[in-house]
Amino acid sequence: MNVPSGIAMIRTTFPDPVERSAAYASYSLAATVGNISGFVVGGILTARTSWRWVHYLCAIMVIPMSVAAWFLLPAHTTPPKSERRSVDIPGVLTLTAGLILFVYAISDAVDAGWASPQVITTLILSVIAFIAFFIIESIVAHPALPPRTWRNKNFTPLFFYALSPYWWCLGCELQLVSIFLNLWQDSPLIAALRCLPIGVAGGVASYLIGRVIPYLPAKWVLVAAQLFTATGSVLFALAGTRERYWAFVFPGMVVGMLGLASAYVGCTTAVMGDARKGEEGVVGAVMYTAYQVGSTIGVASEYILSYPTSIFLAVLVFKSC
Repeated sequence: MNVPSGIAMIRTTFPDPVERSAAYASYSLAATVGNISGFVVGGILTARTSWRWVHYLCAIMVIPMSVAAWFLLPAHTTPPKSERRSVDIPGVLTLTAGLILFVYAISDAVDAGWASPQVITTLILSVIAFIAFFIIESIVAHPALPPRTWRNKNFTPLFFYALSPYWWCLGCELQLVSIFLNLWQDSPLIAALRCLPIGVAGGVASYLIGRVIPYLPAKWVLVAAQLFTATGSVLFALAGTRERYWAFVFPGMVVGMLGLASAYVGCTTAVMGDARKGEEGVVGAVMYTAYQVGSTIGVASEYILSYPTSIFLAVLVFKSC
Protein backbone atom coordinates (compact mmCIF):
# COMPACT_ATOMS: atom_id res chain seq x y z
CA MET A 1 0.00 0.00 0.00
CA ASN A 2 2.80 2.44 0.83
CA VAL A 3 4.79 2.22 -2.39
CA PRO A 4 1.94 2.64 -4.93
CA SER A 5 0.58 5.54 -2.89
CA GLY A 6 4.02 7.13 -2.75
CA ILE A 7 4.58 6.74 -6.49
CA ALA A 8 1.18 8.27 -7.24
CA MET A 9 1.73 11.10 -4.74
CA ILE A 10 5.00 12.05 -6.44
CA ARG A 11 3.23 12.10 -9.81
CA THR A 12 0.55 14.52 -8.59
CA THR A 13 2.82 16.65 -6.39
CA PHE A 14 5.51 17.29 -9.01
CA PRO A 15 3.90 18.16 -12.36
CA ASP A 16 7.21 19.37 -13.79
CA PRO A 17 9.01 16.42 -15.49
CA VAL A 18 12.47 17.49 -14.28
CA GLU A 19 11.34 17.82 -10.66
CA ARG A 20 9.38 14.58 -10.93
CA SER A 21 12.45 12.67 -12.13
CA ALA A 22 14.47 14.05 -9.23
CA ALA A 23 11.70 13.06 -6.82
CA TYR A 24 11.59 9.50 -8.13
CA ALA A 25 15.37 9.37 -7.86
CA SER A 26 15.19 10.48 -4.22
CA TYR A 27 12.50 7.86 -3.63
CA SER A 28 14.74 5.21 -5.14
CA LEU A 29 17.70 6.46 -3.10
CA ALA A 30 15.70 6.12 0.12
CA ALA A 31 14.67 2.60 -0.82
CA THR A 32 18.27 1.64 -1.57
CA VAL A 33 19.57 3.09 1.68
CA GLY A 34 16.80 1.34 3.60
CA ASN A 35 17.59 -1.92 1.86
CA ILE A 36 21.27 -1.92 2.71
CA SER A 37 20.65 -0.53 6.21
CA GLY A 38 18.46 -3.54 6.79
CA PHE A 39 21.34 -5.80 5.81
CA VAL A 40 23.74 -4.13 8.24
CA VAL A 41 21.32 -3.78 11.15
CA GLY A 42 20.07 -7.31 10.56
CA GLY A 43 23.63 -8.61 10.58
CA ILE A 44 24.40 -6.82 13.83
CA LEU A 45 21.21 -8.01 15.53
CA THR A 46 21.71 -11.58 14.36
CA ALA A 47 25.33 -11.60 15.53
CA ARG A 48 24.74 -9.86 18.86
CA THR A 49 21.24 -10.89 19.90
CA SER A 50 18.86 -13.07 17.90
CA TRP A 51 17.41 -13.15 14.40
CA ARG A 52 14.00 -12.61 16.01
CA TRP A 53 14.99 -9.04 16.84
CA VAL A 54 15.17 -8.28 13.13
CA HIS A 55 11.41 -8.76 12.98
CA TYR A 56 10.78 -7.08 16.34
CA LEU A 57 12.64 -3.98 15.15
CA CYS A 58 10.61 -3.82 11.94
CA ALA A 59 7.39 -3.90 13.96
CA ILE A 60 8.67 -1.23 16.36
CA MET A 61 9.79 1.13 13.57
CA VAL A 62 6.31 1.16 12.02
CA ILE A 63 4.95 3.32 14.86
CA PRO A 64 7.22 6.41 14.53
CA MET A 65 7.15 6.15 10.74
CA SER A 66 3.35 6.16 10.73
CA VAL A 67 3.22 9.18 13.03
CA ALA A 68 5.76 11.05 10.88
CA ALA A 69 3.82 10.22 7.71
CA TRP A 70 0.60 11.55 9.23
CA PHE A 71 2.12 14.97 9.92
CA LEU A 72 4.61 15.34 7.06
CA LEU A 73 2.87 13.97 3.96
CA PRO A 74 0.65 16.28 1.88
CA ALA A 75 -3.02 16.32 2.82
CA HIS A 76 -5.32 14.24 0.66
CA THR A 77 -8.32 15.97 -0.88
CA THR A 78 -11.36 13.73 -0.80
CA PRO A 79 -13.52 14.13 -3.92
CA PRO A 80 -17.21 14.97 -3.55
CA LYS A 81 -19.48 12.03 -2.82
CA SER A 82 -21.03 12.29 -6.28
CA GLU A 83 -17.61 11.77 -7.89
CA ARG A 84 -16.46 8.85 -5.77
CA ARG A 85 -16.14 5.49 -7.48
CA SER A 86 -17.40 2.25 -6.02
CA VAL A 87 -14.86 -0.38 -5.07
CA ASP A 88 -14.44 -3.14 -7.63
CA ILE A 89 -14.60 -5.98 -5.11
CA PRO A 90 -14.91 -8.86 -7.63
CA GLY A 91 -11.98 -7.52 -9.62
CA VAL A 92 -9.80 -7.00 -6.56
CA LEU A 93 -10.58 -10.47 -5.23
CA THR A 94 -9.86 -12.28 -8.51
CA LEU A 95 -6.64 -10.34 -9.09
CA THR A 96 -5.46 -11.00 -5.54
CA ALA A 97 -6.26 -14.69 -5.90
CA GLY A 98 -4.41 -14.87 -9.21
CA LEU A 99 -1.31 -13.17 -7.81
CA ILE A 100 -1.25 -15.33 -4.68
CA LEU A 101 -1.62 -18.52 -6.70
CA PHE A 102 1.02 -17.44 -9.21
CA VAL A 103 3.57 -16.44 -6.56
CA TYR A 104 2.90 -19.65 -4.62
CA ALA A 105 3.41 -21.75 -7.75
CA ILE A 106 6.69 -20.03 -8.60
CA SER A 107 7.95 -20.38 -5.04
CA ASP A 108 6.83 -23.99 -4.66
CA ALA A 109 8.40 -24.98 -7.98
CA VAL A 110 11.87 -24.47 -6.49
CA ASP A 111 11.40 -27.44 -4.16
CA ALA A 112 8.63 -29.49 -5.77
CA GLY A 113 9.72 -29.07 -9.39
CA TRP A 114 7.89 -27.51 -12.32
CA ALA A 115 6.33 -30.83 -13.32
CA SER A 116 4.78 -31.51 -9.91
CA PRO A 117 0.95 -31.70 -9.86
CA GLN A 118 0.52 -28.97 -7.25
CA VAL A 119 2.63 -26.50 -9.21
CA ILE A 120 0.86 -27.20 -12.50
CA THR A 121 -2.56 -27.03 -10.85
CA THR A 122 -1.75 -23.78 -9.06
CA LEU A 123 -0.44 -22.19 -12.25
CA ILE A 124 -3.58 -23.19 -14.15
CA LEU A 125 -5.78 -21.76 -11.40
CA SER A 126 -3.79 -18.52 -11.43
CA VAL A 127 -4.29 -18.19 -15.19
CA ILE A 128 -8.03 -18.79 -14.76
CA ALA A 129 -8.15 -16.11 -12.06
CA PHE A 130 -6.30 -13.62 -14.29
CA ILE A 131 -8.66 -14.31 -17.20
CA ALA A 132 -11.64 -13.83 -14.89
CA PHE A 133 -10.14 -10.56 -13.68
CA PHE A 134 -9.81 -9.12 -17.18
CA ILE A 135 -13.34 -10.22 -18.05
CA ILE A 136 -14.68 -8.54 -14.91
CA GLU A 137 -12.76 -5.36 -15.67
CA SER A 138 -14.34 -5.16 -19.10
CA ILE A 139 -17.92 -5.29 -17.82
CA VAL A 140 -18.06 -3.53 -14.42
CA ALA A 141 -18.92 0.16 -14.23
CA HIS A 142 -15.89 1.20 -12.18
CA PRO A 143 -13.05 -1.28 -12.81
CA ALA A 144 -10.07 -1.37 -10.48
CA LEU A 145 -7.81 -1.50 -13.54
CA PRO A 146 -9.58 0.16 -16.48
CA PRO A 147 -8.83 -1.65 -19.75
CA ARG A 148 -7.87 1.67 -21.31
CA THR A 149 -4.90 1.85 -18.94
CA TRP A 150 -3.15 -0.81 -20.99
CA ARG A 151 -3.41 1.56 -23.95
CA ASN A 152 -1.45 4.30 -22.20
CA LYS A 153 1.71 5.19 -24.05
CA ASN A 154 4.32 2.46 -23.46
CA PHE A 155 2.41 1.12 -20.44
CA THR A 156 2.27 -2.52 -21.57
CA PRO A 157 5.95 -2.92 -22.57
CA LEU A 158 7.06 -1.06 -19.45
CA PHE A 159 4.88 -3.31 -17.29
CA PHE A 160 6.84 -6.33 -18.51
CA TYR A 161 10.08 -4.38 -18.26
CA ALA A 162 9.26 -3.65 -14.61
CA LEU A 163 9.61 -7.36 -13.85
CA SER A 164 13.37 -7.05 -14.27
CA PRO A 165 14.80 -4.54 -11.71
CA TYR A 166 13.93 -6.41 -8.53
CA TRP A 167 14.26 -9.70 -10.37
CA TRP A 168 17.95 -8.88 -10.61
CA CYS A 169 18.31 -7.13 -7.25
CA LEU A 170 16.66 -9.60 -4.90
CA GLY A 171 17.95 -12.64 -6.74
CA CYS A 172 21.55 -11.44 -6.70
CA GLU A 173 21.40 -10.12 -3.14
CA LEU A 174 20.12 -13.39 -1.71
CA GLN A 175 22.64 -15.39 -3.68
CA LEU A 176 25.53 -13.15 -2.63
CA VAL A 177 24.53 -13.35 1.03
CA SER A 178 24.32 -17.13 0.71
CA ILE A 179 27.81 -17.22 -0.82
CA PHE A 180 29.25 -15.00 1.91
CA LEU A 181 27.69 -17.03 4.72
CA ASN A 182 27.85 -20.59 3.44
CA LEU A 183 30.70 -20.70 0.94
CA TRP A 184 33.06 -18.11 2.39
CA GLN A 185 32.02 -18.85 5.99
CA ASP A 186 31.65 -15.17 6.91
CA SER A 187 29.76 -14.09 10.01
CA PRO A 188 26.36 -12.38 9.51
CA LEU A 189 27.94 -9.02 10.32
CA ILE A 190 30.82 -9.43 7.85
CA ALA A 191 28.39 -10.63 5.18
CA ALA A 192 26.28 -7.51 5.76
CA LEU A 193 29.34 -5.25 5.53
CA ARG A 194 30.34 -6.89 2.26
CA CYS A 195 26.95 -5.80 0.89
CA LEU A 196 27.49 -2.13 1.79
CA PRO A 197 28.63 -1.20 -1.74
CA ILE A 198 25.14 -2.13 -2.94
CA GLY A 199 23.61 0.66 -0.88
CA VAL A 200 26.31 3.24 -1.53
CA ALA A 201 26.42 2.61 -5.27
CA GLY A 202 22.64 2.45 -5.49
CA GLY A 203 22.21 5.74 -3.64
CA VAL A 204 24.77 7.61 -5.75
CA ALA A 205 23.45 6.09 -8.97
CA SER A 206 19.84 6.98 -8.11
CA TYR A 207 20.78 10.60 -7.48
CA LEU A 208 22.78 10.91 -10.69
CA ILE A 209 20.20 9.15 -12.86
CA GLY A 210 17.44 11.37 -11.50
CA ARG A 211 19.41 14.44 -12.53
CA VAL A 212 20.26 13.38 -16.07
CA ILE A 213 17.30 11.24 -17.13
CA PRO A 214 15.09 14.18 -18.23
CA TYR A 215 17.70 15.00 -20.87
CA LEU A 216 18.25 11.47 -22.20
CA PRO A 217 16.07 9.29 -24.45
CA ALA A 218 14.17 6.91 -22.17
CA LYS A 219 14.72 4.03 -24.59
CA TRP A 220 18.50 4.20 -24.31
CA VAL A 221 18.42 4.58 -20.52
CA LEU A 222 16.27 1.48 -20.12
CA VAL A 223 18.35 -0.61 -22.52
CA ALA A 224 21.61 0.51 -20.90
CA ALA A 225 20.16 -0.41 -17.50
CA GLN A 226 19.65 -4.01 -18.58
CA LEU A 227 23.15 -4.21 -20.01
CA PHE A 228 24.61 -2.89 -16.75
CA THR A 229 22.73 -5.43 -14.63
CA ALA A 230 23.73 -8.23 -17.00
CA THR A 231 27.36 -7.14 -16.65
CA GLY A 232 27.03 -7.16 -12.87
CA SER A 233 25.63 -10.68 -12.96
CA VAL A 234 28.53 -11.92 -15.09
CA LEU A 235 31.04 -10.37 -12.69
CA PHE A 236 29.33 -12.11 -9.77
CA ALA A 237 29.52 -15.42 -11.60
CA LEU A 238 33.28 -15.01 -12.06
CA ALA A 239 33.93 -14.50 -8.33
CA GLY A 240 34.55 -17.93 -6.89
CA THR A 241 36.75 -17.21 -3.88
CA ARG A 242 37.03 -14.61 -1.15
CA GLU A 243 40.16 -13.21 -2.77
CA ARG A 244 38.11 -12.17 -5.81
CA TYR A 245 35.72 -9.95 -3.88
CA TRP A 246 37.38 -6.65 -4.84
CA ALA A 247 38.16 -7.75 -8.39
CA PHE A 248 34.71 -9.06 -9.29
CA VAL A 249 32.02 -8.78 -6.59
CA PHE A 250 32.66 -5.13 -5.73
CA PRO A 251 32.64 -3.84 -9.33
CA GLY A 252 29.67 -6.11 -10.02
CA MET A 253 27.75 -4.39 -7.24
CA VAL A 254 28.64 -0.93 -8.54
CA VAL A 255 27.81 -1.65 -12.17
CA GLY A 256 24.72 -3.66 -11.30
CA MET A 257 23.30 -0.98 -9.02
CA LEU A 258 23.89 1.62 -11.71
CA GLY A 259 21.71 -0.56 -13.91
CA LEU A 260 19.09 -1.07 -11.19
CA ALA A 261 18.82 2.67 -10.50
CA SER A 262 18.55 3.43 -14.21
CA ALA A 263 15.89 0.76 -14.67
CA TYR A 264 13.74 1.76 -11.70
CA VAL A 265 13.94 5.53 -12.08
CA GLY A 266 13.70 5.39 -15.86
CA CYS A 267 10.79 2.96 -15.94
CA THR A 268 8.82 4.67 -13.17
CA THR A 269 9.36 8.15 -14.59
CA ALA A 270 8.33 7.10 -18.08
CA VAL A 271 5.19 5.18 -17.15
CA MET A 272 3.95 7.66 -14.53
CA GLY A 273 4.56 10.59 -16.85
CA ASP A 274 2.07 9.10 -19.31
CA ALA A 275 -0.55 8.15 -16.69
CA ARG A 276 -3.98 9.67 -17.22
CA LYS A 277 -5.22 12.14 -14.63
CA GLY A 278 -7.03 10.27 -11.88
CA GLU A 279 -5.33 6.95 -12.70
CA GLU A 280 -1.98 7.69 -11.05
CA GLY A 281 -2.75 5.38 -8.12
CA VAL A 282 -3.83 2.54 -10.39
CA VAL A 283 -0.76 2.84 -12.59
CA GLY A 284 1.52 3.04 -9.56
CA ALA A 285 -0.08 -0.04 -8.01
CA VAL A 286 0.21 -2.07 -11.22
CA MET A 287 3.86 -1.14 -11.68
CA TYR A 288 4.66 -1.96 -8.06
CA THR A 289 2.97 -5.32 -8.55
CA ALA A 290 5.21 -5.93 -11.55
CA TYR A 291 8.30 -5.03 -9.50
CA GLN A 292 7.34 -7.44 -6.72
CA VAL A 293 6.26 -10.30 -8.99
CA GLY A 294 9.56 -9.86 -10.79
CA SER A 295 11.44 -10.25 -7.51
CA THR A 296 9.62 -13.53 -6.85
CA ILE A 297 10.44 -14.81 -10.31
CA GLY A 298 14.03 -13.70 -9.84
CA VAL A 299 14.49 -15.62 -6.61
CA ALA A 300 13.05 -18.75 -8.20
CA SER A 301 15.15 -18.27 -11.31
CA GLU A 302 18.35 -18.05 -9.29
CA TYR A 303 17.93 -21.72 -8.50
CA ILE A 304 17.44 -22.58 -12.15
CA LEU A 305 19.53 -20.13 -14.15
CA SER A 306 23.02 -18.81 -13.51
CA TYR A 307 21.98 -15.18 -14.03
CA PRO A 308 18.86 -13.24 -15.12
CA THR A 309 18.00 -12.97 -18.79
CA SER A 310 18.58 -9.23 -18.95
CA ILE A 311 19.61 -9.13 -22.61
CA PHE A 312 16.22 -10.50 -23.70
CA LEU A 313 14.38 -7.82 -21.73
CA ALA A 314 16.64 -5.13 -23.19
CA VAL A 315 15.72 -6.18 -26.73
CA LEU A 316 12.04 -6.33 -25.77
CA VAL A 317 11.87 -2.79 -24.43
CA PHE A 318 14.05 -1.41 -27.26
CA LYS A 319 11.60 -2.69 -29.85
CA SER A 320 8.50 -1.68 -27.91
CA CYS A 321 9.25 1.89 -26.78
